[in-house]
Amino acid sequence: MKIVVITPYKKLNALAPLIIDGLYDNDIEVIASDPGNGIHKWYNDNEILEHAKDADYIFAIFGKIREYRSGRYHLLNQINRPEVTAYITDSEWTCTSYPDSPTQVRETLTNPKRHRGEPWIDEWMYERCNWYFKRLVFPEDLKREKIIPCYIGAWNKYFGQPEEKQFEIFSSFGQINNGLRRPVHEHCQKLKNEGVNVLINQKFDFETYLKMIRKSWIGVSAWGAGNCCMRMWEISANKTCCFIQKPSLIVYPNKFVDGESCVYYSNMQEFKEKMDYYLKNKDECARIGENAYNHILKYHTGKKRVQYILNVIKGIPWQKASEIEYVK
Repeated sequence: MKIVVITPYKKLNALAPLIIDGLYDNDIEVIASDPGNGIHKWYNDNEILEHAKDADYIFAIFGKIREYRSGRYHLLNQINRPEVTAYITDSEWTCTSYPDSPTQVRETLTNPKRHRGEPWIDEWMYERCNWYFKRLVFPEDLKREKIIPCYIGAWNKYFGQPEEKQFEIFSSFGQINNGLRRPVHEHCQKLKNEGVNVLINQKFDFETYLKMIRKSWIGVSAWGAGNCCMRMWEISANKTCCFIQKPSLIVYPNKFVDGESCVYYSNMQEFKEKMDYYLKNKDECARIGENAYNHILKYHTGKKRVQYILNVIKGIPWQKASEIEYVK
């Protein structure tokens, strides 16, 4: 199978590396437009257009425009094969990944539905694709026939060898302005001050960061820009029990299960009570961490996410696409 992939130019995002991992791991020939996100080789415009003539599918992967230029999405007009084109986006706040107002982030603290800003759907892309795979899908989004949930997952680089446990809690966020991050951070700091062995907001290179997660019994995740956070994948991929702020609004298949493959919390009272319990029950932490790891291997690696996408493209409903074995 050959897939032409219009990729973000260098800009790292949550879904692109996962999808790129999955394309290579499924032995698919990847004809990519730009470097970054794990791409091995990239091609110029003329090469892309030539390969697109007989490619099985065209994937266009969203990239937030910031310090780098936009991906070469204009090539979709010249390729002109919407019937085999899939758009894959991990955009947050709006379809551009920029808030729709200066107050949107603050508004979500009291009204989580404000995570769904406007414009929410990229109509230009919607017209040029047959499938619109989206990281953050609210129930009302499913009224539009092309929209399909496509959640984030565990990149290949997350996985590593087990480490001897050293810390009781690992808590680290890039910022604490969203979801329950601030009160969670403050409570973890309080526990540290009371003598609990908490590793909190230390700065490490990425490999050391993952190693510290592996050395911890419990890792903490809380909502970022959407009803989700990359911490849940980094923690769970390393067999550490993950406390996850429950994703109550968004729709996606094969969620973690409270008390089996994660520990969900919806408010600070629940967080405190469950943290108190699991700090006293390390065997339960180990069991949940192991289950989470196995759950990821079954459903949420890059290889599995691409198989899910290809099953949906074949016509299998997204609700069942992860459960049916992918056949090349």
